[in-house]
Amino acid sequence: MSSSDSSTSPTPMDVLKQFRSIFNTVKQHFQQVETSCRISGAQLWALAVVVRQPGLRVSELARAMAVHQSTTSNLVERLVDLKLVEKRRSEHDQRVVHPYPLPAGISLIGQAPQPVEGVLPEALTQLSEENLTRLHDILDNLLDILQAKDTGRHIPLSEI
Repeated sequence: MSSSDSSTSPTPMDVLKQFRSIFNTVKQHFQQVETSCRISGAQLWALAVVVRQPGLRVSELARAMAVHQSTTSNLVERLVDLKLVEKRRSEHDQRVVHPYPLPAGISLIGQAPQPVEGVLPEALTQLSEENLTRLHDILDNLLDILQAKDTGRHIPLSEI
């Protein structure tokens, strides 16, 4: 959305409308994913990363998705239950789990609505470095005001 009049500064309600438009777009994409794939958008994203990087560590998957490791472990468990992914233990350290895609998971990624990472992560990759830095700084300031910087990272992906 762009400002309708460049001489008028946006109001907080104008910015709130932008947030609502972003969240509605994300929600619509997640609903499309769930309808066509029968898994959540977060599960599809995790599956896509595993298909692209078979055998990565769960901690690396968490980093790739910018979520907490416990969230990623739960996503992997669900993908295992759905027989889209299998887990293999590390030969060197039995505590380390490596997810690998199963044929059904690979097939699902090929049929899934794009972008498999979700529309918001994809849109953020299309911002210039300067705009991404500005947006980061502004959102960082907003999170400081909300005092939500540390708690926000534990919000389930399904609520984003």
